[in-house]
Amino acid sequence: MARVVFISSAGSGNCYMWVGGLKTRRATHTVYETAGSPASTASPAAPSSSAAPTGYFEVISSRSASPIHLLSLQARGGKFYLGGGGPSSYCPTSIDPSACPAGNTTVLAGGDGALSLGVVVPGGQQVYVAPDGSLSYTTAHSASKPEGAIVDGFSRTAPSDGNAFGNLNFEDGFVACDAGEGQGWQVYGQVEGAATDDDCLGFSALTVAVDDAGAWQY
Repeated sequence: MARVVFISSAGSGNCYMWVGGLKTRRATHTVYETAGSPASTASPAAPSSSAAPTGYFEVISSRSASPIHLLSLQARGGKFYLGGGGPSSYCPTSIDPSACPAGNTTVLAGGDGALSLGVVVPGGQQVYVAPDGSLSYTTAHSASKPEGAIVDGFSRTAPSDGNAFGNLNFEDGFVACDAGEGQGWQVYGQVEGAATDDDCLGFSALTVAVDDAGAWQY
């Protein structure tokens, strides 16, 4: 019999259900270069039995019987964490507050190769894996990334076989490392040279669709 878990995403007002197992797939990636050479373009991914979804989504971690099980992914200070408080978001004083989303959840967009934050700010904010493996994002109004940053290699699958959640994947997966008291768990992509250790925990990144951007900017 399939195991059913009901969870609620804090601040979003949404209730989610997880049924049964998870599914992942691999993808190629492009390395960002800063010396004037154009970044290479990844080949299109092979067709999947579950079409890649579109639109905005949130991420919840899954690793049963662990301290990171069912924690929301949060964007804070240019990095990503599981738990440890809400995101760092901002609405300019020059903007009508009614034009700014609440900013109390972390919303993503894309996931078919490239990945970005679900924001309103013109130009958006790109998500990438830094050379040390840390899952990171660009600041608003800037495309600056460190040399060697991986800007694609992400993939996303829609819910299938009766599951309520889809999956966000990156290369060989994601891991989370304890960031210290009250800071949650920092998220890394599993790449060569990642600043992780044996105490870090791998996890599945479950996705659930939402209707709108999460913040003006993070």
